[in-house]
Amino acid sequence: MPVALLPPITGSHGPTDAEPLTEGPRFVRTRAMTRWHRVRSGIRYTNGRLVYNLWCTGHVQGATFLSCDTPPASEPVCGLCDGKAVGAGQEPDGPPGRQLLFSPRHINPPKNCPGSRTDMTEELPGGRAGRCLACSDTLPLRAMGGPYNPRWAIVQHPPGPGLVPPCPFHRWRQLTARAGTVVCSCGRDLTS
Repeated sequence: MPVALLPPITGSHGPTDAEPLTEGPRFVRTRAMTRWHRVRSGIRYTNGRLVYNLWCTGHVQGATFLSCDTPPASEPVCGLCDGKAVGAGQEPDGPPGRQLLFSPRHINPPKNCPGSRTDMTEELPGGRAGRCLACSDTLPLRAMGGPYNPRWAIVQHPPGPGLVPPCPFHRWRQLTARAGTVVCSCGRDLTS
């Protein structure tokens, strides 16, 4: 029975020849691993190679790993993987008698719009207000940055209802303005 996977969020540039997977196996391991692990996210490269990232920060790749729905009772399961997967809601029920909770970072929209205090602004006539390219809200422009980093930017604000969809690899963490539109630093156009 496949489980729903989280987006494969990364802080690096991210693969340009891969697509994120939305489903994956419940438990995986390689022959060298001493225990079964839970899958957090996965990507498929254009050449067909699979990479599954684990909740405990490890990964398995290629076609050499083993997968199953429920590991044999005699074989151990990684406690970190199992606890995070259940706590994040990937599984409906945790171990009996315990309530587990885990909140992955960067999955939900940010508290402050990623266009706040940046150059991701379209200046409106009059020069006192601008349209945030990240969320389409119209807000005041202010001078900020001090004498060593001066800039004219939109004020800090919560994301509006028109917030661009997240990049599957970086979410809203690496947005930039290019030719009047918002793109991720990995090159994905987020406005379409």
